[in-house]
Amino acid sequence: MNLAKSNRIRFGIRGFGGEIGDTMVRVLMRMHRNRFEAFKGVTGESIQAFIRRKPEMSIKNNIMMDRSFAKLEGSGNISRNTQSPYSYNPMIRSVEFDGTYANRIHVTGRDGRVLTVDYKAVPMTHRDLPELRNVDLLVDATGVNLKKIDMGEDQDPNLYRNYSNLTVFFSAPVKTVAGIPHMLNGLGARFHKPAQLNATGSCSTHAGVDLIRYIREGLMTHLGLEDGEIFIEGGQFNSTHALTPSDFSSIGYYNGAFVPQTTGFGGAASVVYPVPNIANIAAATGRYNSIFATDSVQTNGVSVFSLAMTISVAAKKMNDVMATGRGDIDVELINDVLWQAALDTEGRKHVGIININEFDMKKNKKTGMFTSVSMIGMPQTVLLPVRDNISVVRQKGVRIVDDTEYVDYILTINNAAYDNRLGFTVDFMEELNQVANARLGQELIPEFDSFRNLRDAMAFIHSREGIALFGSALEQTRGEVVMDARTPDEKREEESNRRII
Repeated sequence: MNLAKSNRIRFGIRGFGGEIGDTMVRVLMRMHRNRFEAFKGVTGESIQAFIRRKPEMSIKNNIMMDRSFAKLEGSGNISRNTQSPYSYNPMIRSVEFDGTYANRIHVTGRDGRVLTVDYKAVPMTHRDLPELRNVDLLVDATGVNLKKIDMGEDQDPNLYRNYSNLTVFFSAPVKTVAGIPHMLNGLGARFHKPAQLNATGSCSTHAGVDLIRYIREGLMTHLGLEDGEIFIEGGQFNSTHALTPSDFSSIGYYNGAFVPQTTGFGGAASVVYPVPNIANIAAATGRYNSIFATDSVQTNGVSVFSLAMTISVAAKKMNDVMATGRGDIDVELINDVLWQAALDTEGRKHVGIININEFDMKKNKKTGMFTSVSMIGMPQTVLLPVRDNISVVRQKGVRIVDDTEYVDYILTINNAAYDNRLGFTVDFMEELNQVANARLGQELIPEFDSFRNLRDAMAFIHSREGIALFGSALEQTRGEVVMDARTPDEKREEESNRRII
């Protein structure tokens, strides 16, 4: 085990100006204050931000020209990838240079908290960087460089292995290097042991696997099934994905464009959640130009998806279950399974239930949210408008596999949503805690729980723009985010924390 000295972790982010690097900072500036101060205690008061070196330019000018600085300041616009989708929710009061150190800035939050960032301007290489020898834990959030080594051998993720004291966590799947453990919050520790180089699944993988996981394991618990008595035979994962910076080359030229694409969801899912046949789930996505504006603030929408899959259950086991009066696998059971996930201590971090009965629209349709963009800033990976969006069809007859009879069910979940920035990032930060604890003997953010320490503090619906845009919905819901999986005590605690912030 690579232990950091005195339980301090020298922490750095590479790709500080990307969506994940920037959102991590926003989470730090908005999470409960005690967790933020604990993070500062572990990191020694500052983090290191690695940015691309611009030749013949002072370090201060390097910083001021970097998109990370523009994002923190709130300048620029999202079409140039210089404005965070959370810039509408004012959690940063000021960004100022340190009077003594030219490479240091102080980010001050609305509640007075201060995050100190030491910038390091380095060339775009992983080879022989002295600055990396002074880091214990590095988040590589550069994204695109992880997928193609042919951008130059100096981009090879394996070069990080040359820094013996460095543990790296990539914020995207690493398909170019075999054997890197891919973590997925709540699952990674079960299937993978953190190593020197680690990676995570994509935002779509997090959302889809979380849904599959809680359905599969919920059915196993409810019906008393063993691993060999339930199988995922295959299926289809279809998402409509909000615009990301890497899409501008294809979508950015066309206002309102929609571009169908392939995705490797099944293969990725089998790495982070290696249960039989999950790789058989095919997937496709449509990227869309999701930019919208209110009061001249540009931001992105959320992503939505539907999942259809065939689940096979041992016929004898189902007959035994039904003989006890517990009933068949149907919409009510799937609905209950997902509700239990949303109420479970671990599950509530990943699955949120939208209350479709809280208010209606024009008195003729149930609706959980006034519009999908109102879900921006929810930390749950998957938000589900349940019951009426679930379909379960039991197939006739039985299918025989290896002399065992199985009953097939076609299960469909429609209109699930996920914030591919925040929902993904808070999962990533908890995974980062797991990696840090396993490798360095200390969590980066001690006892961080994304649900308890963040909840919907960054939600668009709590911003001035959100209140103006969703005024009628807020009036009908008494100004609350329409989520059921919170107790009255938790709602009171949340309101108290919001007043403090």
